[in-house]
Amino acid sequence: MSSSLKDIDFQHMGRTCLGHAARRTANLLTRHYNRHMAALGLELTQAQLLAAIADGSASSAAEIARFLGIDRSTLARNLKPLEVAGLVTRQDGKGRKVLPVLTQLGEAKVIEIHRTWLKAQEEVSALLGPDGADAVRTQMSTLRKAVHILESQEKPAADTASQSAPDETTLSGHQS
Repeated sequence: MSSSLKDIDFQHMGRTCLGHAARRTANLLTRHYNRHMAALGLELTQAQLLAAIADGSASSAAEIARFLGIDRSTLARNLKPLEVAGLVTRQDGKGRKVLPVLTQLGEAKVIEIHRTWLKAQEEVSALLGPDGADAVRTQMSTLRKAVHILESQEKPAADTASQSAPDETTLSGHQS
């Protein structure tokens, strides 16, 4: 039984898709925080990166990338303008690891970021109310956990499929 485009309710799909809702919400929230961070010459992603570095609990750049939910190449790309601005430098860590660290200028900028973030955060939180803000965080956490479960279930299936059919290629024509 084949379906055609006229059989698909795209309006329903748009209204109910969790991925679409999350992306729209993330874009809207990012614009809100970016409006605040613009006064500091930063975007939210840069401010979050500087705050993650300032925290000092990460033992590697890879850990910072995982915390921020980005890959290492994205981290490297985001670090460059912060280094050029004199906010971040690189420090040798254990083994071959290189860890980004704040300069004195970067430390001062993070203090400004925190003040600015508090204002942006309070604006949204005030509209949601204390219970609403906590409920949103809880539901977002629940959603992330659900997707992690799905990813962990898909990984063994993908591993099994690649083991049973080693000669299959990806869409780009390269072997998996």
